[in-house]
Amino acid sequence: MVTRETVLNAVIGAVLGVLLSFLPFSPLLGGIAAGFLESRDGRDGAVVGALAGALMFVPIAALGFLLLAALGFGFGVGALPGSGALAVLFVLAIAGSTVFLYTVGLAAVGGLLGAALADEYPRRRTSARETIGMSADGRPAPGGRRRSGSIEDRDRPDR
Repeated sequence: MVTRETVLNAVIGAVLGVLLSFLPFSPLLGGIAAGFLESRDGRDGAVVGALAGALMFVPIAALGFLLLAALGFGFGVGALPGSGALAVLFVLAIAGSTVFLYTVGLAAVGGLLGAALADEYPRRRTSARETIGMSADGRPAPGGRRRSGSIEDRDRPDR
């Protein structure tokens, strides 16, 4: 089941993947981050990774359309005969589908790897989640971004 936290982890992974897009296999890195934050279960990691990949595809597609528009591609297709325009659109559909599958597929594999890393290193996962304001068990941390063991927590009389 996709929860609000799953979407948040997917957005974090997607932002990381887009920021690292100058590197090859950046969707894999974004998926690893999302899967690591999400769960120690491989299925949940793959789901959040695939969601992160779908979110990563949005700016990639937007840039592709802007590039085609800047090159005046729409005017050239209109001048082709009907079968030529269909052939060009078919090639564009295949290319777009390939990029989509590359992005979502690599991110899903990254999510699976991230979940395996979370299972292998549970304390680091807990530390990473607390650093960004989440609790270790998936519920929001009390008091927002404050981590346990902070000065405020040590000074509280109920401890």
